Amino acid sequence: MNDNEFMLLTDEEGNEIEYELLDRIQYEGQTYAVLLPVDEDSSEPEVVILRETEEGELSGFDDGEILDAVFGIFLRGLEE
Repeated sequence: MNDNEFMLLTDEEGNEIEYELLDRIQYEGQTYAVLLPVDEDSSEPEVVILRETEEGELSGFDDGEILDAVFGIFLRGLEE
């Protein structure tokens, strides 16, 4: 994992948002990127989890079980 890796992504409304890549998680044969918005104003910023495609692109998904599992793996990694 590279420290301080940043990426600029475009949301569904065409807004560009800068994210810091916190981790890449392997789960059930897929790679997921755990991202933190750089300009998050909240005292409790929310991470974003996106699936990496075979082409290396990031895409959203709506599977709550996978989100929970990947986030759990991410949290366990922070504890170690």
